[in-house]
Amino acid sequence: MDAFLDAIPAWLLFILIVGGSVGLAWAGTVLLRRRTTAPTDEKHNEVAGFIFATVGVIYAVLLAFTVIIVLEQHLAAESAVSQEAAALITVVHDTSSFPEPARGQVHDQLRAYAQFVINDEWRTIDEGTLEREESRGALAAINTMWSIYRSLPPGQVDPHTTDSLDNLSAQRAIRLQSNVAALPEVLWFGLLFGGVVTICFCLVLHMKNVQLHAALTALLTGLIATSLWMIVLINHPFAGDLHVSTDAFRHAIYVIDSLPR
Repeated sequence: MDAFLDAIPAWLLFILIVGGSVGLAWAGTVLLRRRTTAPTDEKHNEVAGFIFATVGVIYAVLLAFTVIIVLEQHLAAESAVSQEAAALITVVHDTSSFPEPARGQVHDQLRAYAQFVINDEWRTIDEGTLEREESRGALAAINTMWSIYRSLPPGQVDPHTTDSLDNLSAQRAIRLQSNVAALPEVLWFGLLFGGVVTICFCLVLHMKNVQLHAALTALLTGLIATSLWMIVLINHPFAGDLHVSTDAFRHAIYVIDSLPR
């Protein structure tokens, strides 16, 4: 289900989620008012309004909490990508003092690593199919760099240089671990169920002006649906139209290519 939603363009998803929900809320309010009579109890709106206010506050807290969780997850993924690209550039600079051909070989492997991440891993992450096979190219590049390090005399490879390559591997692991949906399915159930209950309470209330009642119900529905739409867009950091950018790795390739050979 997540992969299906991620494959839909953001504008079309907005029309389906927000437009569809608003249309159903408007039509539902109008149809319900046509089939029901005005309540005779004068305290009907007072009692229903009190319960509606309580439900609304609970759902608002849940919705706000969810948006914060998803946004923090997305920002953490962006930070992981930036840190990994920065670690790659650090390895580039630390190995610039290596003798040839080792220096050129390391830089070639770093370029290959960045290209594997951009062209292979990003695509398979977006498709939700990242497996070990798709990561072999990037892992092979790191292993080759370690082989080059070990082939050099100990005096030419200082501890800081090996630490920077270790850091690249660590940052890579952090990036891969951030490729998870921020929300578990049970929380999605709570969001959808809470939204439906909140809108249903709007239908229970009564106003003399049917069109105004329908408009207010549709506005509240649109606000809730828009929040859910935003959550869907950023729930998977590396998928969909608002996925984390590869610009940091493209900049790393630019840095490598700008060095004299």
